[in-house]
Parts: sequence; structure tokens; C-alpha cells
Amino acid sequence: MKFFKGMMVAGLAISLCSASLATVSSSADAATVVESNYNKTVTLFNKADILAYTGLSLTSSNVSSVYNELVKASTWEAAGYSSSQAAVIARDFGRNYYKSVNLLQKMTYQNDLHLKVILITKGYVKAEFGLQSYYVPEAPVTPEKPEEPEVPETPEVPETPVTPEKPETPAEQSDLKKLEIQIKYTTGQQIQLQYQVNSNGTIKAQYQDKSNKVQLQGSAAEEKIEGIIAGLDLKNGSEKEITSHILNKLGRGSSYKQFQYQAQFNDNKQVKFKLK
Repeated sequence: MKFFKGMMVAGLAISLCSASLATVSSSADAATVVESNYNKTVTLFNKADILAYTGLSLTSSNVSSVYNELVKASTWEAAGYSSSQAAVIARDFGRNYYKSVNLLQKMTYQNDLHLKVILITKGYVKAEFGLQSYYVPEAPVTPEKPEEPEVPETPEVPETPVTPEKPETPAEQSDLKKLEIQIKYTTGQQIQLQYQVNSNGTIKAQYQDKSNKVQLQGSAAEEKIEGIIAGLDLKNGSEKEITSHILNKLGRGSSYKQFQYQAQFNDNKQVKFKLK
């Protein structure tokens, strides 16, 4: 892998995480390692890197297919990680479907975005993911001084700028931006959940079961909510499909007094309804 200029990485044996979790190998020449030390390795992957390791070109229409390749350890081994490191990255990338797919979706809209993989090797070995813009300016070229004054050339007529193509509208519901669900059961129980994907790919989640005095936040709420909505088409599902799926996952029965649903997506589409 390429390293920033002036960055030297010694061959460190990471005894805390076993020899198999050593520094990422250099076989993946295209990816860019921006930090590598005793505690972690931070690597950036652009769309060309993803194509090289998955065999798929990342577009808004095949985000799910690329995701399915990135949850395979063999893909990350092809990127230069050891087998144990690749297994950790594939495992953690697959743990949060909505966050991972949202990161890939955003990369299809902005060419300068890179998938940032943070492999933490100190203590509990895990991988975290995000997005980062990365640009290396070219070294300025010093123009040669002409021996004699040159006759100025007739300036060329500038070409008509090409209008950039508008990115395709994603055909799937994986570009979830915000989700709010509130349910009041006939038994008096109340459940409310909120799930928001921030612009940097981080998740803000909250789950409340007011009747049983259960309140989850952060990663605990994130995992709880993702378990509830897993396998559900949040964007294109009918009111009946959405209501039935969520009530079934919550396991509190199907008799509700009020069911309120609101979802917002990155293409500005909103789906909301209120049933009584």
C-alpha cells in the first residue's frame, strides 16, 4: 500500500493481538495507508480500489452487490490484510448493514470520497468505517526560462464545457437517512424508536419502551433497531407490510391503538403514515 511521503512503518510484531494481526501487508498497491502504528492502521479505499478487490464497479444501482463482496474475508485478503485481519474487517462491516451501505451510497455521488477502514489492533481487535476526502497536490513544475522571447501563439478557442451527468437515482431503500416509529398498544404499552444516519456515516439511535422503563442509546439502540428493521423494505414496502413486520419483530402482539411511521431518504423521498 502507498504511504504518505515521509512516513516510515517499521515491521512491528503486535504481541497484544498475536502475530497474525501484524501491520497490513503491502500487496494492495492501490489503497492508501494514512496512519499505521502500534494501536491501529487507517487505510483509504477509492472506487478504483473497490473495483480491483471486488470485481464490481461501485454505482448507485449495485451498492448491495458491492456490500455483499465486502462482507467476505477473501475480499479484504485481496486488499493486503492477513486472514485474521480480513475476518475482523468483514465481520464488522457486515454488522451494520444500513451504515455500511449508506457509506457506499455516498461514494457513488462524490468521486473524491474514500472508504476509510480503521483497524484497531490494541486490546479488543475491531474495525471501524467512515468516509474521507483525500487529495495529494501535484508538485509545481518550474517553467524553463526561454533563451529567446517566444512569439506568442494564437490562443485556442476554449472548448465548450461538458455538462456533468446527473447521478442515477438509487433504486433501493439502502439510502436511509432518518427513521422514526412510535407505537401505542391497546394494552397501554408504548414503544418509540429513532434512527438517523449522519452525513459522515455515523449512526444516532434511541430506543424507548416506556411501559417497561427500557431506554437504549448509542450502539445498543443501534443494534436493537437494526434487528427490528432487518429484511424490511423501508422505502417501498406497503403500510401493511411495514406495520406487520415491525409488530412481529417487537413481539408485543398486533393490537395497537396508534402506529406512526416516518422515514426519510437521501434522495429526499419521505414515507410517512399514521394508523389508528
